[in-house]
Amino acid sequence: MNDRLRNHLSLGAISAAALVIAAWLGGEAAAADNISIVSAYLCLLWFALALLIGPARVWRGGAPILNTHLRRDIGIWGGLTGLAHFFLANALAMNFEYLGLFVENATVPPSAEVRDQLYLWGTILGYIVAVLILVLLALSSDRVLRAVGVRWWKRLQRLSYVVFVATVLHAFAFQILETRPPLWIVLVSAIALVVVGMQVTGWVKVMRSRTA
Repeated sequence: MNDRLRNHLSLGAISAAALVIAAWLGGEAAAADNISIVSAYLCLLWFALALLIGPARVWRGGAPILNTHLRRDIGIWGGLTGLAHFFLANALAMNFEYLGLFVENATVPPSAEVRDQLYLWGTILGYIVAVLILVLLALSSDRVLRAVGVRWWKRLQRLSYVVFVATVLHAFAFQILETRPPLWIVLVSAIALVVVGMQVTGWVKVMRSRTA
């Protein structure tokens, strides 16, 4: 069994197990909602892990690398779980029932005007993320890397940073709309801070080593 197949089997098994458990805990009534939520957090987690591989290597004393199969494979599963969330969320949230419950007639802060903006921009960000994920998935093979060329492939792969930031903002918008427990907001904030912190400190370490 080659490394890439092993990566996909492991990542797929973890993702599938998490979604099956989410559906089972939700029961028949809330299974789809639970799968939608868990697939969103899986997407965020996989993209975060993919973005941490490079800085972690730098901090261990290694040189920056163009790509690794592990990082690409984790990103692929981030994309697949993200698309699963996209389709489920559209089925669950793009309707008048959702608008009435969480946007127009909500009984808790913020105001309906603020909720309307959160829903609008959160939805737009969701569609942007879905399109960029499709682009990144299309770039994930060695064949495309050779066809595009290393320099342009790496530039296009930096769309993963945009995906991560947009995913975090999208998550905050809908967490506020749906009045999710503060723990979930803290969790997303912590993941975002760890990724940003590692990326920035890794970049500073690389610049200092080049200067030296």
